[in-house]
Amino acid sequence: MPLTLLAAAGVGVIWLVDISTGPDFGFAIFYLIPIGLASWWLGRASAMFIALLSTVAWIWADLVARPSVLFSASLWNGLTRAAIDQVRRERIALRSVDAHREESLALIAHTLRRSAGEIESAIPDLTRAPALSAVERGAIDELRRQSRNFKRFADDVLEVGQLEAGRFRLNRARFDLSEFVATLVKETDRDRLQLVSESDPVWIDADPERLRTAIEHILNNALRFSPPGSTVHVTVGQRDNRARVVVKDQGVGLARAHLGVIFRKYGRIETAATKDKIGVGLGLYVARLIVEAQNGSVSASSVGLGLGSTFTLDLPLASHQA
Repeated sequence: MPLTLLAAAGVGVIWLVDISTGPDFGFAIFYLIPIGLASWWLGRASAMFIALLSTVAWIWADLVARPSVLFSASLWNGLTRAAIDQVRRERIALRSVDAHREESLALIAHTLRRSAGEIESAIPDLTRAPALSAVERGAIDELRRQSRNFKRFADDVLEVGQLEAGRFRLNRARFDLSEFVATLVKETDRDRLQLVSESDPVWIDADPERLRTAIEHILNNALRFSPPGSTVHVTVGQRDNRARVVVKDQGVGLARAHLGVIFRKYGRIETAATKDKIGVGLGLYVARLIVEAQNGSVSASSVGLGLGSTFTLDLPLASHQA
């Protein structure tokens, strides 16, 4: 309360100076000082009180020192200033909430990654147990899959933080994209992923580890949202002097409105067909950030819901092809 009264006294001082200087000098901006201090230090109730007091003081000063200004204009100026300040306070509050959310997610990610590592290290001891039943082996396999899911989520959260803040370095190397994708296909799911690549090498200069993360996200996304046993076609080649990877699935498909959402942060699309498979909405966002950091682009297209999707990743070709 004393600080609120002090801020109110500051408004009074500004008002006295305002009316004493006549119509040639404007002191409108100075009313923002006590409003800003109250918004930052005293909380919402005090800030709203000081904002209202400043609005009244400003309108009063206009009527006293600048009688040529229409009352409607003075009222408009006072109210819009208060509204702008309220918007500014809400924006600051939202930024604070976002910062706390990201800090909390990073802490959760570190904890999950550590726990996933401990689970992975314990699994070999479980598999060496004698005479495991089919149910027990199935449980171990499920444990392994879930620990990898935890690790992938943790890596995504930490990757987003680095990419958004620019705290990363690209370790570029020159390699054949066709051979690179062929290895990823074998490691991800050689049974369901069908690779078609041009006979000539497709040379690019890129960070192989980060590009691996981006392409794995696109491949896993296609597999997760496609019917069990269906085939996902992967094509590698060159188009318009660009290296291109195309991933075409037979899954749930995308509506036109979904195309602008899936590559956003937390861009989750929940439909009847995806509600049991939907993630947190970071994988494709991470893929986009990684590809764009290497002067590339990633996009999606679909005929419609239930008709599959096509993801296209483009990257610059190496300056000198072998």
